[in-house]
Amino acid sequence: MLAVVTYHHQFKFDRLRTMDIKNKVIAVTGAARGLGFAMAKLLSEKGALIALIDLDIEATNNAVKELPNAKGYACNVAQEHEVVQTFLQIKEDFGHLDGLINNAGILKDGLMVKTNDDEVQKLPLAQWQAVIDVNLTGVFLCGREAAASMVEQGSGGVIINISSVSRAGNFGQTNYSAAKAGVAAMT
Repeated sequence: MLAVVTYHHQFKFDRLRTMDIKNKVIAVTGAARGLGFAMAKLLSEKGALIALIDLDIEATNNAVKELPNAKGYACNVAQEHEVVQTFLQIKEDFGHLDGLINNAGILKDGLMVKTNDDEVQKLPLAQWQAVIDVNLTGVFLCGREAAASMVEQGSGGVIINISSVSRAGNFGQTNYSAAKAGVAAMT
């Protein structure tokens, strides 16, 4: 059985107290710092084997030093070929995959249009697309590869897609809110 769930920032990790995740292989995106690292560290402390996925290889290597049962993978989650190769490498390194926390995300705040005096400024497409590529497409690509791996190994698993309250809309975050709403709808 494969379960895909979405959580926003109000999720509490109380359930980890009773979960047996010893030797379960869990991939975490955006894992080199912040929430991703905090989740990876907590899972590691509970005995999980962690695949730390992040764009910043230096920060990832530093995170691996703090988690003895972790391996690091440099990956731009917005690039299909990198995601495919990363998940193949995780399977080769660990032998299987039991879970994914889709956490990677970026912010590039901006209104669709804003006015200053008589000037109208438009949100550049590149700024829109950068956030959609990481925060929505990256979730899709990583989720797809993790799900395929879990189905192929026949043991099921769990995919947690991190969303936020921004999925309901947030002033000044047109692209971010659209991406997070997409994550919630996709899940």
